[in-house]
Amino acid sequence: MKLDHQRFSALFVLLICALVSVNNSYAQQMVQQPELVKVMPSGVKGSPTDVLAELSDIKITRDMYDKEVEAFKQVAQPQATAQLITPEGRQDFLRQLVEVTMFQKKAQLENLDKTDAFKTEVHNAATVVLSMEHMRRLLDKITVDEAATKKFYEENKKSFTEPDQYHLFQITTDSKDKADAIVKDINVGKSFIEIAKASSLDESKSNGGDKGFINIDEIAPEIGAAVSSLEKDKISAPIKIDEDLFVIVKYTEKKTGEIKPYDTVSSQIRRDIAGEKQIEVFKGEIERLKKLYNFSLDMKVAETLRKDKLTEAELNTVVAKYDGKEIKVSEIYKDLEQIPTFIRPQILGGEGLNDFLDQHFARVLSLLDAEKNFDAYSKENPGVISDVTRRTLVKSLFDKILNPVTVSDAEVKEFYNKNLSNFASPASMHAHHILVKEEAEAKKIMETLAKEPAKFEEIAKTSSTCPSGAQGGDLGTFSEGQMVPEFENACKTAELNKVIGPVKTQFGYHIIRVDSRTPAGTMKFEDVQDNIRKQLLPQKQKEVFDAYVETLRKEFNVKVYQDNL
Repeated sequence: MKLDHQRFSALFVLLICALVSVNNSYAQQMVQQPELVKVMPSGVKGSPTDVLAELSDIKITRDMYDKEVEAFKQVAQPQATAQLITPEGRQDFLRQLVEVTMFQKKAQLENLDKTDAFKTEVHNAATVVLSMEHMRRLLDKITVDEAATKKFYEENKKSFTEPDQYHLFQITTDSKDKADAIVKDINVGKSFIEIAKASSLDESKSNGGDKGFINIDEIAPEIGAAVSSLEKDKISAPIKIDEDLFVIVKYTEKKTGEIKPYDTVSSQIRRDIAGEKQIEVFKGEIERLKKLYNFSLDMKVAETLRKDKLTEAELNTVVAKYDGKEIKVSEIYKDLEQIPTFIRPQILGGEGLNDFLDQHFARVLSLLDAEKNFDAYSKENPGVISDVTRRTLVKSLFDKILNPVTVSDAEVKEFYNKNLSNFASPASMHAHHILVKEEAEAKKIMETLAKEPAKFEEIAKTSSTCPSGAQGGDLGTFSEGQMVPEFENACKTAELNKVIGPVKTQFGYHIIRVDSRTPAGTMKFEDVQDNIRKQLLPQKQKEVFDAYVETLRKEFNVKVYQDNL
C-alpha cells in the first residue's frame, strides 16, 4: 500500500493538539521504546534520501522530514519551533511524525475514509479552510513600499516621540490636613525622603518616595499635570486623587523625549499600514459578498440579542436574509451561547452588538462563497483537500479509539473516598453589595432600601461603581480571606438576607446583603462527581491511547534510525 507523503503539516499540528487533549504534556512525554530503535550502519549523513524511520512498507526520508520541519515552522509558536534546534527536539519531532504516519495508515486500512459521513466531514472542513485561504490570498496581495512608509513617518513624527521622563519622588497620605502639614514641614527644611519613609502610604515608602524615572504619560493625569508645571526639586501642593488619597510630588531630573529614528520604527509603520489596508480589503470583500448574495439585516430584530432571555417567538423571528434564505434569531443565538452569560452584556453593549453581527455574517458569507466556488477555490489551493482528508482521517481514528472510553460511577466514588482531603472546603459566603464613593450617598441608598428592600438589584445596576453592579451587585460565593477584612467581618456577622451598611473599605462605602453562609467542611460527593469524572477521563484516555500506540508500533514493525538525524 502506497501512502502519499506530500504534506504532513496539518496532520502534525493536529497530532499535537489531539495529544494535548488527552494529557496536557503528553506531546513532550512520549517515550520511545528502546527495543524499537535500530541503528543503521554508519555512512554518509545529510543526504535527502537518508531513511530516518520505517513502518511497514513506508520509509520516512530526511527530505520528507526537512519539508515537515519547514511546514511546521509556518504554523507553530516560536517556543515550539525553538525546540527543533536541539537533538532531543528533533528526535521528538521524528517520533511524532512516525506516529502521525501510523495513524493515517491504520485509518486507511480500517476504511474509515469510505463512509458518507467521512466524506461530508472532509467537504465541510475543506470549505472552512478554502474560505480562509481565499481571504488570505486577497490580503497577501497587499504591499507597502518604502515611499509610503517614509511619508507616514514624516507626517506623524509627533507620534514617534518618546515621552518626557521624570525622576519622580512621591509622598502619599490619607487626608488633606496631613498633606498640608507635610508640605509645611518640607518648606521649612525637613527632609522629603525622611518624611516619606516615616509617613507615606505609597509603595515607594521604603525608598524615601523614590519612584525612579517614569514616563509622563504613565502617571495619573492629575499628578502628570502637576509634575509638568513644577520646577526641578520643587514640591507640589497636595494633589487630590480621591476623597481619602492625597499626594505630594517633586522631580530631581528630567529627560526630554526625542523623536525615534526612522530606521527603528519603519518595520512597525509598514506593519501598521499593511494592517489598515488589510482591514479595508477585508471589509470590501465582505461588502462584495453582501451584494452578491443579496444580504439584508433587520437591526431592530437583532437588538433582541441584547436581552438576557429571549422568548420562543423572538427566537423564531427572521433577522437576516441572503441567497434566498431566511435566517432566524435562533441561528445566531447559537454563537452567543458559546459566550458565558455573565460577560454577554459587556460584549453586546454599545457598538459591541454590531461588531458581533459583523463577525458572524462575515464568517457565514465567506463560507457560503467558498461552498459556491468549491471547485475553483480547490484548484487555487491544491493542497487543501489532501491535507484536510489526512487530518480528518487521523481524527476519525482518534475518535474511534477514545470516544468509547468512559469513567464508571464506581471509579469516581473510589477516587473521592481515597482523596477526601482534596475536597475540603473553607467557610464561604454568598453576598450582594452596592459600592459608592460617598458616605452620604450610601446612607440615602440605605434609607431607600429600608422602605423597599426589593430594589437592591435595581439600585446596584444604576448606582454601584463595582463591576458586579451589572449583575445586580451579585458577588457570587467567596471563601474567607478573599475579601478585605472590613467587608468580610461585616459579612460574617450580618443577619442573612438583611441589608447592612454603610461599611467603609479602601474602595469606598458598601451596602451589603448576605444571602447565605456555608461552614467549613468537605464538599459533597454529588457536588464534585462531575469534576472528578472530567479529571479522570483524560488520564484513562491517555492509558488507552498509549497502549494503542504500542500496538501499532508492533503491527507496523516501526524502526526509528535516530542516529541519522
